[in-house]
Amino acid sequence: MLGAFAGVLCGAIACGGSDGSSDGGVAMKLAITARVGNHLIDGKGRSLYYFGKDVPVSGSNAAVSNCSGECAAAWPAFHAGSAVFQGIQANDVGEITRSDGSKQTTYRGWPLYFFSGDAKARDINGEGVDSIWFVLREAPYSTALMSNAAGQQPDLYLSDGAGRSLYSFSQDTKGTATSDPISACTSAGCLANWPIFSTVEIVVPSALAISDFTLFTRPDGQKQTAYKGHPLYFFAGDETAGETNGRGVNSQDTVDPRTAP
Repeated sequence: MLGAFAGVLCGAIACGGSDGSSDGGVAMKLAITARVGNHLIDGKGRSLYYFGKDVPVSGSNAAVSNCSGECAAAWPAFHAGSAVFQGIQANDVGEITRSDGSKQTTYRGWPLYFFSGDAKARDINGEGVDSIWFVLREAPYSTALMSNAAGQQPDLYLSDGAGRSLYSFSQDTKGTATSDPISACTSAGCLANWPIFSTVEIVVPSALAISDFTLFTRPDGQKQTAYKGHPLYFFAGDETAGETNGRGVNSQDTVDPRTAP
């Protein structure tokens, strides 16, 4: 799908991006759209997106943009030309140096982009493209969608909002509409390797349904989040965002929302 959009020349508002300020010098602020609620725009009203193949900031590791060449033609990188922000916290905003030496602004660790298919201010035509392009919401995503950087076809999986991969365990008992899931990961050793994922407030990109996430109480009293009835875990062997080292380990695997039963 990226190739289809690469031929779109810079639209009325999606060209350039080295200086996003316009509205009284504001570089970034919030807009409200019925489809997604509050989301980030630049000072000229252009919507800002994250890319699921990128690697967000993780500890001391800088964010990595995996959008270049044809991708970058369709999704120009955004760089704030000033440090004036409206309605957002300045400490949520950062900056990386791309592989070509140019600068790109980040928000909550994710590199930001325009979409060449947005013809006018506050368009969000890029929302959900390939299930890996989404606007950045005001409320932090508790669950996000990511994809392996390698390969032509998106290899989608769930992550938390910081880009840490989420896993399901085939030995768990799936929850139903009338019964909670039952986690088979109960020993101290298992939980040390597979920490549970728990969040009270679910905020997700538009490709995910909030109703598919539930919160249940484990026998040990801890709360755990489940997706379509499957309890969710992190993997202790994933040291940075974007890693999926737990795939296939002890019957655990990342969660692909397209195939999760």
